[in-house]
Amino acid sequence: MTDLRAGGTPRVVVGVDGSPGSVVALRAALAEARRRAAELHVVTAYLPVDGGWAMGPGGDFEPDRRRAAAALEKTCRTALGTGPEAAPCAAAVVRGPARYVLTGLAGRPDDLLVVGTGRQGPLRRLLRPSVARDCLRLARCPLLLVPPGGLARDYRKGLRRWNGWVGRQADAMVRTALDGGAAHG
Repeated sequence: MTDLRAGGTPRVVVGVDGSPGSVVALRAALAEARRRAAELHVVTAYLPVDGGWAMGPGGDFEPDRRRAAAALEKTCRTALGTGPEAAPCAAAVVRGPARYVLTGLAGRPDDLLVVGTGRQGPLRRLLRPSVARDCLRLARCPLLLVPPGGLARDYRKGLRRWNGWVGRQADAMVRTALDGGAAHG
């Protein structure tokens, strides 16, 4: 694996996690890399499932790294294509919190850090802080925040509609049961 911090060419560093939003972010990063004539560096940061605390410094993180590498490969195939027509990029899987990995790798003033954003509800924000917000605070280079694309929005909207339908059906069943119980009692 090459050192992503070395070299003097302009770079576009993008963080991906395998989500539909990270595909959109990677495509935006590719467009920026072409526009700037810069190298494209795709990074997946991962943390061991148990946080690494149970195993200590010599723990076996290989299963977690393999899962992260599979997500990285899938995202690159989806966003950049496959075979000879695929867009060139340097890819790396790095253990550590995404906010520190990404801002550490994209540390030169001529770098561009690209991070996808997503909607986070209050509970998710409490349990898993926003990487984009932390990168905005920690970045030492320009930062491009990419909102989720139409596919991710449509998926969430469809899921909300489906959940809404299920909720309406449950409400109707409860009303029917209450009305039937009142008529009999």
